[in-house]
Amino acid sequence: MKSFRVYGEKFNAQWELDDNSAAAHEFSIRKKIVLVIFVMAFVIMIIGVMNLGWWFPQMAAEFVTLSILVMFIGGTGKDGVGEAKMVDAFGSGASSLVPVALIIGLARGVNHVLTEGMISDTMLNAASNMVTGMSGPMFVICLLLIFFVLGFVVPSSSGLAVLSMPIFAPLADTVGIPRWIIVAAYQFGQYAMLYIAPTGLVMATLQMLDMKMSHWFKFVWPMMVFTLVFGAILLSVCSVVFAV
Repeated sequence: MKSFRVYGEKFNAQWELDDNSAAAHEFSIRKKIVLVIFVMAFVIMIIGVMNLGWWFPQMAAEFVTLSILVMFIGGTGKDGVGEAKMVDAFGSGASSLVPVALIIGLARGVNHVLTEGMISDTMLNAASNMVTGMSGPMFVICLLLIFFVLGFVVPSSSGLAVLSMPIFAPLADTVGIPRWIIVAAYQFGQYAMLYIAPTGLVMATLQMLDMKMSHWFKFVWPMMVFTLVFGAILLSVCSVVFAV
């Protein structure tokens, strides 16, 4: 608890207002407009991804455009903070993302090596041979753990689904359980790993928050264990109740 208290103090020191006057803390119309734009950014992003085929370049362009709009609203006018201060704030925020970009690039590089070197395929093949012919409950528990390990190798939820489902879904037929239980095992296993997977966005997020991985692990490991244990119990019951 002491570590998180210290972290909270560092977070407040990093993001607290330089100007502690009453005007700085007033929730003005200008701040309400900025807040609405901030919320709408995510609404627009969701619509773009789901209906317009957006991906990272389009989302990045949207956030940069709305950031410029927010800078214009917050920096100009009678009560604005000034153009120079807004540009300095934008530059400071962008510079803090450089280590994050490097970490993401490194993680993507590891994933690329695992994919192009067919290491992921080798692990999938070995895992499928391991669970063939097992009973229903044992099968889903082993599959849950396999998806947990594979979540480290392939942190992308859609990527792991594309790689693994054509292999593991037919195996459900051999042990007499519905295929949707395989999907549930995938969800529990892969998302339990995403709590700590350094090949995903965990390291990038911790870098942005200036938080150590050891502190995050102490906080999150009970939730990770609960996800695995609860998932194993629920999947075992489902494999018995819904056996075909």
